[in-house]
Amino acid sequence: MTHNADLCVITSCSNGLLTARVEGALDFDTGDHFTRALANALAEHPQAHTVLLDCTELGHVDSLGLATLLMLRRRLVEDAVRLRIEHRPAALDRVLEITGTRDHLLGAPAEDTARSAVS
Repeated sequence: MTHNADLCVITSCSNGLLTARVEGALDFDTGDHFTRALANALAEHPQAHTVLLDCTELGHVDSLGLATLLMLRRRLVEDAVRLRIEHRPAALDRVLEITGTRDHLLGAPAEDTARSAVS
């Protein structure tokens, strides 16, 4: 577990699934802390094939918080590690929609994937 005054990241790994519970704000003040916490967890668990961000307790996300998530995704793609972001608060979904980064960060919506499989 790592934390500062505004962000706490609690990680665990089981069967190649690295889960990171994110509590607090992901923003200008906490982006570096988040990046270090995930980098350390990935270094401790090189067998991880998927990173699951549990955002149940995620609060505020600003543009740097979004940039931090996008940088994490880029690093994971380079390492052939899948990213899943679950229990997203409505505020994060709004930021993803407004910036047009939803599909890039989360992948295509399930309906689109199913539709393209039928075509």
